[in-house]
Amino acid sequence: MRHRLRPEVGDGTIEVTSLPGGFQVARYDVAFRGGHRVGFAFPGDHFELEHCVDGRLRVSEASTGDGDLHARSVALSPRCATDGVVAHGDGERYRAVSITGTWSGVESWLGGLGGGALSDNRPERVAREQYLGRSAALRPVAGPLEEIFVHRRASPGRLLFIQSRLVAALSALVDALAVTEPDPGGRVLDDHEVAALRRVPDLLWRERHAPPTLAELARASSMSVRRLGTGFRALYGTSVMEYHRRRCLERAAALLVETDWPVARIGHEVGYASASNFGYAFRRDRGTSPARFRRAHS
Repeated sequence: MRHRLRPEVGDGTIEVTSLPGGFQVARYDVAFRGGHRVGFAFPGDHFELEHCVDGRLRVSEASTGDGDLHARSVALSPRCATDGVVAHGDGERYRAVSITGTWSGVESWLGGLGGGALSDNRPERVAREQYLGRSAALRPVAGPLEEIFVHRRASPGRLLFIQSRLVAALSALVDALAVTEPDPGGRVLDDHEVAALRRVPDLLWRERHAPPTLAELARASSMSVRRLGTGFRALYGTSVMEYHRRRCLERAAALLVETDWPVARIGHEVGYASASNFGYAFRRDRGTSPARFRRAHS
Protein backbone atom coordinates (compact mmCIF):
# COMPACT_ATOMS: atom_id res chain seq x y z
CA MET A 1 0.00 0.00 0.00
CA ARG A 2 1.44 3.33 -1.07
CA HIS A 3 0.45 6.65 0.49
CA ARG A 4 1.48 9.93 -1.14
CA LEU A 5 1.58 13.05 1.01
CA ARG A 6 -0.96 15.71 0.10
CA PRO A 7 0.73 18.82 -1.40
CA GLU A 8 -0.36 20.98 1.53
CA VAL A 9 1.30 18.50 3.92
CA GLY A 10 4.55 17.93 2.06
CA ASP A 11 6.20 15.85 -0.62
CA GLY A 12 6.96 12.15 -0.79
CA THR A 13 5.54 8.71 -0.11
CA ILE A 14 5.13 6.13 2.62
CA GLU A 15 4.89 2.55 1.38
CA VAL A 16 3.62 -0.17 3.72
CA THR A 17 4.00 -3.90 3.01
CA SER A 18 2.43 -6.58 5.21
CA LEU A 19 4.36 -9.82 5.65
CA PRO A 20 3.66 -13.17 7.32
CA GLY A 21 4.27 -13.24 11.06
CA GLY A 22 2.38 -10.01 11.73
CA PHE A 23 5.20 -7.80 10.40
CA GLN A 24 4.72 -4.55 8.55
CA VAL A 25 7.56 -3.01 6.56
CA ALA A 26 7.29 0.74 5.96
CA ARG A 27 9.46 2.67 3.53
CA TYR A 28 9.61 6.42 4.16
CA ASP A 29 10.71 9.03 1.63
CA VAL A 30 9.09 12.22 2.90
CA ALA A 31 9.61 15.94 3.45
CA PHE A 32 6.97 17.85 5.44
CA ARG A 33 6.07 21.47 4.84
CA GLY A 34 6.38 23.46 8.04
CA GLY A 35 7.72 20.44 9.88
CA HIS A 36 5.75 17.61 11.41
CA ARG A 37 5.25 16.38 14.98
CA VAL A 38 3.36 13.28 16.04
CA GLY A 39 2.89 11.73 19.45
CA PHE A 40 3.14 8.01 20.10
CA ALA A 41 2.30 5.59 22.90
CA PHE A 42 3.20 1.92 22.52
CA PRO A 43 2.64 -1.06 24.85
CA GLY A 44 5.56 -3.07 26.19
CA ASP A 45 5.20 -5.78 23.53
CA HIS A 46 5.53 -3.31 20.65
CA PHE A 47 8.50 -4.13 18.41
CA GLU A 48 9.99 -1.61 16.02
CA LEU A 49 13.30 -1.68 14.18
CA GLU A 50 14.08 1.40 12.08
CA HIS A 51 17.03 2.31 9.86
CA CYS A 52 17.51 5.92 8.76
CA VAL A 53 18.98 5.87 5.26
CA ASP A 54 19.23 9.65 4.95
CA GLY A 55 18.04 12.71 6.84
CA ARG A 56 17.13 13.07 10.49
CA LEU A 57 14.25 12.27 12.82
CA ARG A 58 14.11 13.92 16.25
CA VAL A 59 12.88 11.68 19.05
CA SER A 60 11.70 12.74 22.51
CA GLU A 61 10.67 9.84 24.75
CA ALA A 62 9.49 10.07 28.34
CA SER A 63 11.97 7.61 29.88
CA THR A 64 14.84 7.32 27.38
CA GLY A 65 15.29 11.05 26.71
CA ASP A 66 15.91 13.06 23.55
CA GLY A 67 17.98 12.23 20.50
CA ASP A 68 18.23 12.24 16.72
CA LEU A 69 17.90 9.24 14.48
CA HIS A 70 20.30 10.25 11.70
CA ALA A 71 21.75 8.73 8.53
CA ARG A 72 23.03 5.15 9.06
CA SER A 73 21.46 4.97 12.51
CA VAL A 74 19.48 1.91 13.57
CA ALA A 75 16.87 2.26 16.35
CA LEU A 76 15.33 -0.59 18.32
CA SER A 77 12.29 -0.15 20.58
CA PRO A 78 12.77 -1.21 24.23
CA ARG A 79 10.81 -4.04 25.85
CA CYS A 80 8.68 -1.68 27.88
CA ALA A 81 5.84 0.74 27.27
CA THR A 82 7.04 3.91 25.52
CA ASP A 83 5.50 7.27 24.81
CA GLY A 84 6.75 10.54 23.41
CA VAL A 85 6.98 12.63 20.25
CA VAL A 86 8.84 12.32 16.94
CA ALA A 87 9.45 15.41 14.81
CA HIS A 88 10.63 16.26 11.29
CA GLY A 89 12.15 19.63 10.41
CA ASP A 90 10.60 21.98 7.86
CA GLY A 91 11.29 20.57 4.39
CA GLU A 92 13.91 18.09 5.62
CA ARG A 93 13.91 14.93 3.53
CA TYR A 94 13.70 11.76 5.63
CA ARG A 95 14.37 8.36 4.10
CA ALA A 96 14.06 5.26 6.24
CA VAL A 97 12.81 1.70 6.55
CA SER A 98 11.01 0.38 9.61
CA ILE A 99 9.82 -3.06 10.64
CA THR A 100 6.99 -3.23 13.17
CA GLY A 101 5.31 -6.08 14.99
CA THR A 102 5.41 -7.47 18.51
CA TRP A 103 8.31 -8.84 20.54
CA SER A 104 6.33 -12.03 21.22
CA GLY A 105 5.55 -12.33 17.51
CA VAL A 106 9.21 -11.90 16.56
CA GLU A 107 10.29 -14.61 18.99
CA SER A 108 7.58 -16.99 17.78
CA TRP A 109 8.50 -16.36 14.14
CA LEU A 110 12.22 -16.84 14.80
CA GLY A 111 11.45 -20.03 16.71
CA GLY A 112 9.53 -21.36 13.73
CA LEU A 113 12.58 -20.74 11.54
CA GLY A 114 14.87 -22.47 14.02
CA GLY A 115 16.63 -19.19 14.73
CA GLY A 116 18.23 -18.05 17.96
CA ALA A 117 16.27 -16.28 20.67
CA LEU A 118 16.48 -12.53 21.19
CA SER A 119 18.41 -11.59 24.31
CA ASP A 120 16.28 -10.03 27.06
CA ASN A 121 18.90 -9.08 29.64
CA ARG A 122 20.16 -5.77 28.29
CA PRO A 123 20.96 -3.01 30.82
CA GLU A 124 18.64 -0.01 30.73
CA ARG A 125 21.47 2.25 29.53
CA VAL A 126 22.13 0.03 26.52
CA ALA A 127 18.43 -0.23 25.68
CA ARG A 128 18.24 3.58 25.76
CA GLU A 129 21.22 3.91 23.41
CA GLN A 130 19.64 1.37 21.07
CA TYR A 131 16.33 3.21 21.05
CA LEU A 132 17.95 6.55 20.18
CA GLY A 133 20.02 4.99 17.38
CA ARG A 134 23.36 5.28 19.19
CA SER A 135 24.26 1.60 19.53
CA ALA A 136 27.27 0.48 17.52
CA ALA A 137 26.17 -3.14 17.99
CA LEU A 138 23.12 -2.56 15.77
CA ARG A 139 25.08 -1.29 12.76
CA PRO A 140 25.12 -4.66 10.92
CA VAL A 141 21.30 -4.55 10.85
CA ALA A 142 21.43 -1.53 8.51
CA GLY A 143 22.60 -3.45 5.42
CA PRO A 144 19.54 -5.68 4.86
CA LEU A 145 17.16 -2.81 5.62
CA GLU A 146 19.02 -0.59 3.15
CA GLU A 147 18.43 -3.21 0.47
CA ILE A 148 14.69 -3.03 1.15
CA PHE A 149 14.80 0.74 0.70
CA VAL A 150 16.53 0.69 -2.69
CA HIS A 151 14.51 -2.25 -4.09
CA ARG A 152 11.83 -0.78 -6.34
CA ARG A 153 10.89 -3.51 -8.80
CA ALA A 154 7.20 -4.48 -8.82
CA SER A 155 8.07 -8.07 -9.69
CA PRO A 156 6.44 -11.40 -8.70
CA GLY A 157 9.37 -12.03 -6.36
CA ARG A 158 9.14 -8.69 -4.55
CA LEU A 159 7.53 -10.03 -1.36
CA LEU A 160 9.95 -12.94 -1.25
CA PHE A 161 12.88 -10.53 -1.61
CA ILE A 162 11.60 -8.30 1.21
CA GLN A 163 11.00 -11.31 3.43
CA SER A 164 14.54 -12.56 2.77
CA ARG A 165 15.95 -9.18 3.82
CA LEU A 166 13.75 -9.27 6.93
CA VAL A 167 15.28 -12.62 7.87
CA ALA A 168 18.77 -11.20 7.32
CA ALA A 169 17.98 -8.12 9.45
CA LEU A 170 16.60 -10.19 12.32
CA SER A 171 19.56 -12.57 12.10
CA ALA A 172 21.90 -9.59 12.53
CA LEU A 173 19.72 -8.36 15.40
CA VAL A 174 19.95 -11.71 17.23
CA ASP A 175 23.75 -11.51 17.00
CA ALA A 176 23.82 -7.83 17.99
CA LEU A 177 21.81 -8.37 21.17
CA ALA A 178 24.05 -11.25 22.22
CA VAL A 179 27.23 -9.17 22.45
CA THR A 180 28.47 -6.35 24.62
CA GLU A 181 29.26 -3.02 23.01
CA PRO A 182 33.00 -2.32 22.56
CA ASP A 183 34.90 -0.38 25.19
CA PRO A 184 36.53 2.80 23.77
CA GLY A 185 40.13 2.05 24.69
CA GLY A 186 39.41 1.13 28.29
CA ARG A 187 37.77 4.41 29.27
CA VAL A 188 34.14 5.48 28.97
CA LEU A 189 33.48 8.31 26.54
CA ASP A 190 32.66 11.63 28.17
CA ASP A 191 29.55 13.47 27.03
CA HIS A 192 31.57 16.16 25.25
CA GLU A 193 33.55 13.46 23.41
CA VAL A 194 30.35 11.75 22.27
CA ALA A 195 29.04 15.11 21.01
CA ALA A 196 32.31 15.75 19.13
CA LEU A 197 32.34 12.27 17.59
CA ARG A 198 28.74 12.64 16.42
CA ARG A 199 29.80 15.70 14.43
CA VAL A 200 32.49 13.79 12.54
CA PRO A 201 30.23 12.01 9.96
CA ASP A 202 28.54 15.26 8.93
CA LEU A 203 31.89 17.06 8.75
CA LEU A 204 33.24 14.36 6.46
CA TRP A 205 30.11 14.50 4.31
CA ARG A 206 30.25 18.28 3.95
CA GLU A 207 33.91 18.08 2.96
CA ARG A 208 33.60 14.88 0.92
CA HIS A 209 35.28 16.37 -2.16
CA ALA A 210 38.41 17.09 -0.10
CA PRO A 211 38.05 14.99 3.08
CA PRO A 212 40.04 16.07 6.14
CA THR A 213 42.70 13.71 7.48
CA LEU A 214 42.32 11.89 10.79
CA ALA A 215 44.77 14.35 12.33
CA GLU A 216 42.64 17.27 11.13
CA LEU A 217 39.47 15.61 12.42
CA ALA A 218 41.14 14.97 15.77
CA ARG A 219 42.18 18.63 16.08
CA ALA A 220 38.67 19.78 15.17
CA SER A 221 37.29 17.41 17.83
CA SER A 222 39.86 18.39 20.51
CA MET A 223 40.94 14.75 20.77
CA SER A 224 44.04 12.72 20.04
CA VAL A 225 44.07 10.67 16.84
CA ARG A 226 44.06 7.46 18.90
CA ARG A 227 41.14 8.61 21.05
CA LEU A 228 39.22 9.69 17.96
CA GLY A 229 39.75 6.28 16.37
CA THR A 230 38.87 4.13 19.39
CA GLY A 231 35.98 6.37 20.41
CA PHE A 232 34.50 6.44 16.91
CA ARG A 233 34.74 2.66 16.62
CA ALA A 234 33.07 2.22 20.01
CA LEU A 235 30.26 4.57 19.00
CA TYR A 236 29.70 3.46 15.38
CA GLY A 237 31.17 -0.04 15.24
CA THR A 238 33.67 0.73 12.46
CA SER A 239 36.56 3.03 11.58
CA VAL A 240 36.08 6.69 10.64
CA MET A 241 37.00 6.26 6.99
CA GLU A 242 35.15 2.97 6.53
CA TYR A 243 32.00 4.59 7.92
CA HIS A 244 32.42 7.51 5.52
CA ARG A 245 33.09 5.20 2.56
CA ARG A 246 29.97 3.16 3.31
CA ARG A 247 27.87 6.29 3.69
CA CYS A 248 29.01 7.65 0.33
CA LEU A 249 28.35 4.37 -1.48
CA GLU A 250 24.94 3.91 0.14
CA ARG A 251 23.99 7.40 -0.97
CA ALA A 252 25.25 6.54 -4.46
CA ALA A 253 23.10 3.38 -4.51
CA ALA A 254 20.03 5.45 -3.60
CA LEU A 255 20.79 8.03 -6.31
CA LEU A 256 21.23 5.31 -8.93
CA VAL A 257 17.70 4.10 -8.19
CA GLU A 258 15.99 7.44 -7.52
CA THR A 259 17.45 9.59 -10.32
CA ASP A 260 18.44 9.37 -13.97
CA TRP A 261 21.72 11.17 -13.34
CA PRO A 262 24.74 9.87 -15.27
CA VAL A 263 26.99 7.56 -13.27
CA ALA A 264 29.84 10.07 -13.42
CA ARG A 265 27.65 12.78 -11.86
CA ILE A 266 26.60 10.45 -9.04
CA GLY A 267 30.21 9.53 -8.38
CA HIS A 268 31.13 13.21 -8.13
CA GLU A 269 28.11 13.92 -5.91
CA VAL A 270 29.27 11.37 -3.33
CA GLY A 271 32.87 12.57 -3.38
CA TYR A 272 34.76 10.55 -6.00
CA ALA A 273 37.17 12.52 -8.18
CA SER A 274 36.74 10.26 -11.22
CA ALA A 275 34.10 7.95 -12.63
CA SER A 276 36.61 5.08 -12.79
CA ASN A 277 37.48 5.39 -9.09
CA PHE A 278 33.78 5.46 -8.24
CA GLY A 279 33.06 2.43 -10.45
CA TYR A 280 35.87 0.42 -8.87
CA ALA A 281 34.77 1.29 -5.32
CA PHE A 282 31.11 0.51 -6.08
CA ARG A 283 31.92 -2.85 -7.70
CA ARG A 284 34.13 -3.84 -4.77
CA ASP A 285 31.37 -2.94 -2.30
CA ARG A 286 28.27 -4.21 -4.15
CA GLY A 287 29.73 -6.88 -6.40
CA THR A 288 28.33 -5.25 -9.53
CA SER A 289 28.81 -2.10 -11.59
CA PRO A 290 26.75 1.05 -10.97
CA ALA A 291 24.99 0.62 -14.34
CA ARG A 292 24.01 -2.99 -13.65
CA PHE A 293 22.89 -2.09 -10.13
CA ARG A 294 20.62 0.60 -11.59
CA ARG A 295 19.07 -1.80 -14.11
CA ALA A 296 18.47 -4.43 -11.42
CA HIS A 297 16.72 -2.02 -9.03
CA SER A 298 14.77 0.22 -11.43
